[in-house]
Amino acid sequence: MKRLLLPALLAALIAGCASVGDVEQAAPQSFAADRMLVQNHPREAARAYEAQVATADGRLRSVLLIRAANAWQVAGDHVAARRDFAQADPRHLAGEDGLRYRLLHAEFAIADGRPAQAATDLNLGHAPPPADLSARWHQARAGALEATGDRFDAAAEWALLMAAQPHHASAATRQRIHKLLQGTDDATLARGAAALPAGHPLYPDAARMLLARGLPLPHPLPASAAMLNPNRPPADDDGYRPPLKVALLLPTSGSVAIAGAAVRDGFMTAYFSDQRRRPDVKVYDSSESAGGAVDAYRKAVADGCDYVIGPLGRDQVGALFNQANLPVPVLALNRSDKPAPPGSESFSLAPEDEGVAIADRLIARHAQHAIVFASREDNAVRAMAAFREAYARRGGGIAAEATIADSGPNYGPILKDTLAKAGGGYDAIVIALRAPAARMLAAQLPDSGYKQVPELATTLILSGGGNARLDQELDGIQYPELAWLLHPVNGLPDSTTLGSKLPSARGGGLRLFAFGADAWRLAAYMESLTASPQASVAGATGELHLDGLGNVVHDPAWAVFSGGRPRPVQDDALQLEPAAPGAR
Repeated sequence: MKRLLLPALLAALIAGCASVGDVEQAAPQSFAADRMLVQNHPREAARAYEAQVATADGRLRSVLLIRAANAWQVAGDHVAARRDFAQADPRHLAGEDGLRYRLLHAEFAIADGRPAQAATDLNLGHAPPPADLSARWHQARAGALEATGDRFDAAAEWALLMAAQPHHASAATRQRIHKLLQGTDDATLARGAAALPAGHPLYPDAARMLLARGLPLPHPLPASAAMLNPNRPPADDDGYRPPLKVALLLPTSGSVAIAGAAVRDGFMTAYFSDQRRRPDVKVYDSSESAGGAVDAYRKAVADGCDYVIGPLGRDQVGALFNQANLPVPVLALNRSDKPAPPGSESFSLAPEDEGVAIADRLIARHAQHAIVFASREDNAVRAMAAFREAYARRGGGIAAEATIADSGPNYGPILKDTLAKAGGGYDAIVIALRAPAARMLAAQLPDSGYKQVPELATTLILSGGGNARLDQELDGIQYPELAWLLHPVNGLPDSTTLGSKLPSARGGGLRLFAFGADAWRLAAYMESLTASPQASVAGATGELHLDGLGNVVHDPAWAVFSGGRPRPVQDDALQLEPAAPGAR
């Protein structure tokens, strides 16, 4: 009978069987135990509540029992929590005690494999749960909704939880939200975003996902909550509104000082090419250590800088983002496993970005079944891991894949075995190899029975290349390239001749120079990029925009080998075409 009455009793608790004031007056003995729980002594609180149960009856008995059960649950003693919970009469509970009953009932339902019941128990509409129950409430409801397949509403609950989490604890939650939204179909995403109340923390992520899919927004994104320095002069019509004083956190000593010099020179070249108002710029030596980066940041803040660019090292970025408070926003020049704090962003030329770009390009051209050839080196592994995830998320699939050693030279057995696994079900080939291995692979594909399909590679294909005669084997292969290396960008010097005049822009320094130039462009336009997910800036590395997760994304240009030399892809709107017969 009690099970049959439970839905009605839970519904009654929503309206409340008694006022909160009545409950508080009924249980003055519980105040000391309440304080124990607030002071993070849940076991002591549970025992203190239980000690009063023997002399209580009616409403007071149920209040003490449900508070004891809640304290045992917080302490992790779920058996004791269930014991006291079973003795409480929900008809005698109202206000926050009624909500404690609902939360416990839902947590037990989840543990018993009944997530749908838990999701119903925890549905408050848009009303927030009490502050002391908020984290558990959102986490339990998010898990229940996720288990029932309601991805969007689960993401909304995780977003509410993340809004109250300390920054260092929010990384996993943020990634979970992003994956849930990625798995939500267009109609559900649009309907859910439209139903979110004003100011809901999920809306910016949902809006950016809608825009990424080419869908309209139900209402505009609000202005950034982390506005940049209000003392800056107003923005120009094109959104140009640079900081007042910029700190560059770059290594000026040690083994990576050469890389720091290339980024600095790119930044300053782009900086001086702008003829409008420019900020003061000061370079701080971030050295090579995490501590050096944190110390440099603190010096920059003490000197009155209102924007910090850097550091370069992955561990340095993680150390900086792990700080409890970053009073001045940061444009980090690398990615970290730590999420960027609100108002700050990460910018990098990561292998993962290339993998995602290749997946996007193939799917946009209806190539949904790829064969992958990759080496074991870190750059290739990272790029292909990102490619697989992005490709699968967009509806693509790996027909077959093989690991290729650089030693060679006979790849015939590997190629034939991979082809047998793929059968005829492939329409693209993806390559993450250095030039010598890629040349041998490309030369042996026709003899191994491979049909002509589009071939895309990561920029690893440039390593060990540069000999036009040998690189003719690569003709027809496309790869994502920095825009400035293919055509003029924003008044920067000619990329083909700059190295003869500037030592830091030679070899690999040329890419770091472009990276530094874009750091200036981002500093000057970050406010407009933050305010609108549709905004972008033409940069040396590609079209720059934000992904809503604290990362700067650069959409690359595309190059193709022709006559053994990289050339710009002439018509990016056309379908990918395989190399012409005899091109190699």
